[in-house]
Amino acid sequence: MQKKKLIINKLLLGWLLLSAPAYGQIVINLPQANITARSDYTATLASGTYSSLIGLVPNIEVKANSPNFTNTVGETSTVPLNIAHIRLRSIGSLSLIGVSAEVTLSTSYALLYAALASISSGAVIADYRISTGSHTWISGIYRTPINFRTGLLSPNQITPTTPNLDINVPGFIAPQATLSSLSLPVNNLSFFRNSAGISAAGNISVSTTVPYLLSLQASNTQFSFNTNSSYNQTPSTSVGLVNSTLSNITNATPIMLSTTSQALTAASGIAVPTNNNQALTAAFSITGNNLKTGFVQAGTYSVPITYTWSKLASAYPTGSLQVQRSSTLQVIVSDLAELIALQPNVNFVFDDVTDYRQGITRDMTQHLRISKTTPYSLYVRSSTANFSGAGGQIPVNILRIGASAGQTGVNTVTLSTTPQQLINNANPTIDRTLDIRYSIPNTAMSQLLGKAPGTYSATVIYSFTTL
Repeated sequence: MQKKKLIINKLLLGWLLLSAPAYGQIVINLPQANITARSDYTATLASGTYSSLIGLVPNIEVKANSPNFTNTVGETSTVPLNIAHIRLRSIGSLSLIGVSAEVTLSTSYALLYAALASISSGAVIADYRISTGSHTWISGIYRTPINFRTGLLSPNQITPTTPNLDINVPGFIAPQATLSSLSLPVNNLSFFRNSAGISAAGNISVSTTVPYLLSLQASNTQFSFNTNSSYNQTPSTSVGLVNSTLSNITNATPIMLSTTSQALTAASGIAVPTNNNQALTAAFSITGNNLKTGFVQAGTYSVPITYTWSKLASAYPTGSLQVQRSSTLQVIVSDLAELIALQPNVNFVFDDVTDYRQGITRDMTQHLRISKTTPYSLYVRSSTANFSGAGGQIPVNILRIGASAGQTGVNTVTLSTTPQQLINNANPTIDRTLDIRYSIPNTAMSQLLGKAPGTYSATVIYSFTTL
């Protein structure tokens, strides 16, 4: 009985040795450059050993033993088998270039080499071509066991018979190397008057295999300023007057610019984009009120800004992955000017003896509206030396022009054809209104006596210059 037991154990051991699969590893390290460029990548790799059997000329076939490449690390994701294409390059000293067919990997056996000539024993070298352009790659190690066989011959002449085929997809975030500066050109007064103000956007190209957060910060708390225009003092403009967001990202989080790095997205971040490449639209805006607060003086306001891309902590590989790019944000305010008389006509009616005795005053509330993005002086003059009418002429110097009660910073002058200064070197302003008083004093009444009844007119001209 002991002898029989010994024989049974030997037979069982032999069966185990014959049926145990031989495992190996074939590793394709997919380069970042090919993922970004969506270009095919070919790796030439040792794929096992061929053992020649005398008198047998094999067909060599290959298939995958799982329906997809499965990610063995990081998030659950797969890669379709058909992105991998295999061709035998050589076996031992025999080159198979030109006689080996390239096959697309699938779960069915595909013929790599048809029996043509005897093959000596040696290393099996194969080309593995990965089609990157048809798939969105997420960082990880993707694996499928593959099976080489020498047709229906037994035993199989290639070992290991079932190696693991791995595709290593690197984790990377690759924004474009250089970011252009972004400018908000304030070249129309309507930007100051519109509550939405002004906005501008620029695209940033990014290639990535990991989900990420994008953050933004300014280098300084205030804009630097330079100008070729006149100015009374250098503006002190906070970067916090500027809003920023990613206008083409659904979970974007708008921020007010500051020297603290702030996330432009929700905590869930930005997913790996389709085909691994995307253009982020970085938008900046300044409301009309904020333009009035900090950007009234003509000139260029500049601040360096820095974007930081950070891999989500949950994404493969472990550890941090961070990339930064710098740019400059500019707000360029043009030399803009507007002067409007909101009430085009001012009338003096002398219809009572009291008017001649006391004179007449006309207060025009919000008579003038001034917008100027550089310091300004305001002048007034008459286009003619006289008021003219059917009854003759009256000298314009009977008229005084100045500030209404409560209006400050405005001189009172006597009208003439020579420009008279009402305001001297005031700071830039947007939509400043002036209450103006027109008066004819009783001391000028002698020049009205004896004039025929009627209307006498003259054109009064306001300007920022003495011309």
